[in-house]
Amino acid sequence: MSSPKPYWKTFPRKSFAIFLLGVFFIFSTIGIASDTMQMGRQPTLLFVLSVLVSGVFPMFYAAAGFALRKQFWKAFVPLFALHFVIMNVLANMLPTLPQPTQMDAADIVRMHERLHFNGLATILAVAIGYVCFLYVTVTEGRRYFRVHAEMELATEIHRVLVPDIDSTVGDFEFCGFSVPSGEVGGDLIDLAGAEGHWVAYVADVSGHGVAPGVVMGMVKSAARMLLSSGDDPAHLLARLNEVLYPLKKPDMFVTFCFLAKCGDGLRVGLAGHPAILRLSARTNEVTQLECPNMPLAIVPSADFVSSEIRAERGDLFALYTDGLLETANAAGEEFGLTRLQEELRKHGKEPLSAICRSLQESVARHGAQFDDQSVLLIRQL
Repeated sequence: MSSPKPYWKTFPRKSFAIFLLGVFFIFSTIGIASDTMQMGRQPTLLFVLSVLVSGVFPMFYAAAGFALRKQFWKAFVPLFALHFVIMNVLANMLPTLPQPTQMDAADIVRMHERLHFNGLATILAVAIGYVCFLYVTVTEGRRYFRVHAEMELATEIHRVLVPDIDSTVGDFEFCGFSVPSGEVGGDLIDLAGAEGHWVAYVADVSGHGVAPGVVMGMVKSAARMLLSSGDDPAHLLARLNEVLYPLKKPDMFVTFCFLAKCGDGLRVGLAGHPAILRLSARTNEVTQLECPNMPLAIVPSADFVSSEIRAERGDLFALYTDGLLETANAAGEEFGLTRLQEELRKHGKEPLSAICRSLQESVARHGAQFDDQSVLLIRQL
């Protein structure tokens, strides 16, 4: 799965530049205040450089905070040391003029003019800094609420496209859930068809966020269209691959697994997906059903194999995504396939809804969720 972009890279450059400009003007008043405390006795060059340094270094601090977040101290410490050295060098090279013991009228006028200038410069710098911050706040606030509204819409669409499954078709019962790691997920669980001819499948689009969610919607649409045409499920993976390849970004792919009812038997197929687990009602043993296929949408066309199996009454099949297995605890230990198999053996005789709840609770106890988690359980009655 690809990692999301760092927050600071998603921040508009114009807004970021105006924000830094606001930081510069607000903190440049430190240099002006320093000259005011010295009653305007700083040399003009020292005054100008002091204002520039006082404004520029806080810009660096702010940029480091945006880019490094909790690790900002890695840049803050050397920047602060450099800031301190430069200010001391300037103070030594351009010392402040001594305080005169007596001042004539001309000196008093010059001092008043300098302090008056400092006051106006402070007011102007604060005003410009405030306007910059106000612009960024209003602009990014509008952008946030617009994106937030779009995300709420995408979340609602995701709920419609990936509802929980609790159904019975013929002599098979189905129960499944999909929990996205964010507002929009890239996992898909679905059941299509009728008694004697149905397909249950689970798909996982690489990545996180809206883009995988859009591709997930295309997967469901394409799969439903192909299945409604009456095509043999043995061709499902190849047909989906041809449809999806030109519709997604080059670095995206889809893992997919399905269990289909075809006449008296069942057909299983996988494309780069974790193995389907089968719990035998007779022996209570869990076996893995696998097919050596690559994920979908990596190449324009390819051959995908599937296989026929026979099921006994009470057998349980588990289709799931890797987000379930990769949930890790504080020690970095993943939930893993072994724990999933143990959960199936322990609760395999219970109603499918109870098994789903037990799985969710076990995974939640094990560690925090960082990826979409989906499970689809199928049992022959």
